[in-house]
Amino acid sequence: MKIALTNTPPDKGEDIAKTLVEEHLVACVNFYPIQSVYFWKGEACMDKEITLMMKVAADGVEALKKRLLELHPYELPEFVVLEVDTQASLEEYVKWVRHETK
Repeated sequence: MKIALTNTPPDKGEDIAKTLVEEHLVACVNFYPIQSVYFWKGEACMDKEITLMMKVAADGVEALKKRLLELHPYELPEFVVLEVDTQASLEEYVKWVRHETK
């Protein structure tokens, strides 16, 4: 199991998340409203965004990345994948994530 993170404009995050869940590319997505400050194309930017925390089976990360790049409105979307300690995590939850992302 992995946790994948991306940031989206507030008006796009819900649709992206719903599509990914409906297509069984992720088992679950959590939304976090954030304020981002970053440097892009020579300019400091500040935007309201939504972070999507996506739960995915380890073997589904590449398919998720491919589809997210198709859905995402940004020219260069964030896509960061975090390891999950599946041995320390609740076994039933890890199994559910794997089952839902097949």
